[in-house]
Amino acid sequence: MVYDLIVVDPPWNVHKIVRRVRPNQKVELDYKTMSLDEIKKLPIDEIAATNSVCFLWTTHAYLEPAFDILRSWKFKYQRTLTWDKRNGMCLFGFHHRTEFVLFGYKGKIEMYPRRKAIPTIFTGKSSRHSAKPDEFYKMIEPLGEFRLDIFARNNREGWDVFGDEVKNSICLPFKEVGWN
Repeated sequence: MVYDLIVVDPPWNVHKIVRRVRPNQKVELDYKTMSLDEIKKLPIDEIAATNSVCFLWTTHAYLEPAFDILRSWKFKYQRTLTWDKRNGMCLFGFHHRTEFVLFGYKGKIEMYPRRKAIPTIFTGKSSRHSAKPDEFYKMIEPLGEFRLDIFARNNREGWDVFGDEVKNSICLPFKEVGWN
């Protein structure tokens, strides 16, 4: 099976920050992480249709390497979307309330499609750590009939999902990077 709409929310190698205001917080992440090399080696290009789009989620810390990762999967960078979570923590004098989604494509995409335009900034409710907003998925669904969410945190109607926090609806060839 190949997909014309792929969302990837890699398990970036991040660490939770211990905060004095939350003395009982869980310090470990709820999922295993991957190195940049492991993420880059994911065979996303093998499961992408000839004409397809990819949305790659990233954070401030991984924004620069995310461009290289998107290219390694054979997608051409086109746009960056910004998610305003309306909340987040303050570090180094900045209120971190945004995440980014790099949009890339393979083959051909319509220049002036007949559908509602996708905004490059959107708001959506932030829930548990790293879960992405339902508003994002509703916004991009018109871009593909065969949809895949990799490293998903929720099962979605009309989507195949893969990850260690969901009941996988498909098997992916990710054994060489430690995921199966």
